[in-house]
Amino acid sequence: MAAINKQSLDQSRLECDTCGAKSCCIGEGLTNEQLQGLKKITTNHGPFQPGQAIFKMEDSFKSLFVIQSGTVKIETVSPEGSNLVDGFFFKGDLIGMEAIGGEQYLHDAIALEETWVCELPFDHVESLCSFIPRLQHKILILLGQKIRHMNETFLHGRYLSAEQRLLLFFQMLCHKNVITKNGPSRSLTLPMPKGDIASYLGLRAESLSRALGKLQSDGIIFNRGRTIEFLDIDAVLKLACK
Repeated sequence: MAAINKQSLDQSRLECDTCGAKSCCIGEGLTNEQLQGLKKITTNHGPFQPGQAIFKMEDSFKSLFVIQSGTVKIETVSPEGSNLVDGFFFKGDLIGMEAIGGEQYLHDAIALEETWVCELPFDHVESLCSFIPRLQHKILILLGQKIRHMNETFLHGRYLSAEQRLLLFFQMLCHKNVITKNGPSRSLTLPMPKGDIASYLGLRAESLSRALGKLQSDGIIFNRGRTIEFLDIDAVLKLACK
């Protein structure tokens, strides 16, 4: 794992049953006894500051990580040497799954804001899964969702317009509860730079800018730099699915 700044979390945040990510991490739905077994193999790391790596491609694969708070991007390097963003992950998400079955991580995992993670050594996870079928089931579901998402991303890149890709991205943020309600509208402060969004959506920076401009002229969003206000959240959800 990349060199990191390690500090102790507040005791309340160390406890699985009081963790802010409890309702959306792999420990959700486990009994207290099962949670204690999961906690015994867990090590907390943080805070990672923006730009710090949680793990890098050349690191040996040893652990999975649950994001306790913050936002993380995963990226690879193109043959031309540029960074390609492959995904964004939020509170409760499990990262590092792509490396299962291999010897090294397939991506760099980079913090986009102050981030805390829980490290789960994979050999211990495997042992726990043999005693906790629900944990094994949840990891298999996550792997299946990852494969489905990869297929959808491939199809979106081939058949959807820039505006549709952007709307689907906003829809994903809605699902992740990153967008907060603000009166009749909803607003979002992007934890990632727009260059990363363009890379993730397979767009040039100017194409993303035009797509944002088109959605604003249509009265769907108001673009204020890193803050996006959704003037018509229903349109975001409907147009993304067309």
